[in-house]
Amino acid sequence: MNIEKSNITTPPVVREYEIGGVKYIVAATVKVGAQETAASKIRRLIMNEVVKTS
Repeated sequence: MNIEKSNITTPPVVREYEIGGVKYIVAATVKVGAQETAASKIRRLIMNEVVKTS
């Protein structure tokens, strides 16, 4: 069985964030060798949504 390192993930971590009165529940997994942190990815995803709705 040939498994690439880039496809291996950790168990999900579930966190709640409240930003501007909105509660976000996030389940995150991380690929081995990932270069973006979970916090920076969440921030980027939320900012992208804010731009879309503006």
